Amino acid sequence: MSQMTHYKTGHIIHKTKVKSLCILILLYIPLSMMEIPGPCRHSITKDHLLQMKSLINIQLRNGCTITYKFIERKHLSLVCYVKAALPRVLELLSKRFHYAQGSEAALSTLTLQNLILNIYSQHCVPALNEELEEDPVAFERQFTDSPMRALQRAKEVLDLYLELITHTHTVVDWACEAEYSSHGPAAITEPPASTEAALGLGGQPHQSSSKERFYKPGFIVLSVSAGLLLVLGIYCFIDRKILQGQLQRLAMESDRPDVRPQGEDMYPLSSS
Repeated sequence: MSQMTHYKTGHIIHKTKVKSLCILILLYIPLSMMEIPGPCRHSITKDHLLQMKSLINIQLRNGCTITYKFIERKHLSLVCYVKAALPRVLELLSKRFHYAQGSEAALSTLTLQNLILNIYSQHCVPALNEELEEDPVAFERQFTDSPMRALQRAKEVLDLYLELITHTHTVVDWACEAEYSSHGPAAITEPPASTEAALGLGGQPHQSSSKERFYKPGFIVLSVSAGLLLVLGIYCFIDRKILQGQLQRLAMESDRPDVRPQGEDMYPLSSS
């Protein structure tokens, strides 16, 4: 009976370990598909956008104008537009907006400049790869607007960046060599209205290819997770069958009458 009790205790401990392993593997799938990890997930917050909005609100609607360079989105995907326009946002805040030192507007401008610098220092958005990517100068245009409109353009870029890192559950693919190089006349010319309606993207034919690159790592992680889950399921099934067989054999042996081995009858112990 002590052997049976010891075996049952070991079986319970082993079964608990197997269940714990199964739970960990099951938790691996949703954890592996979570949002962008690390500091990039929190590299920008809604407070930053509120600071930008406060700068917009203190600008005059009419009056003086400023001339600056900025990026037109045209057919660029969200990822490649943010990558191309973010340096222009930093340049705009650094060169075109100066306030009295220590004022609230000056502090907000400095905070937004540091925001963009931190995004680059944390490698949340990589700098332009000159070896592979062309300078997106073809999408650059000189604007003459009111300061309010200029800041609104900058805020739109930051809004898109926030949307990008909060609604994407895989690593962002920032490779834009294909989109930056496809700026020939066919790409710049607006497509017919029927073509735009068929695309459903407002004249952005490269959006779908960008999404394919965007979610490819997620499909790879999901495939690996499914394979691990299948292997674990087979292991748990085989282990369970082996343990059931061992328990059945032990139960059958415990039901048999206790018969002394023949060796003990043939060779009795001698008394001292």
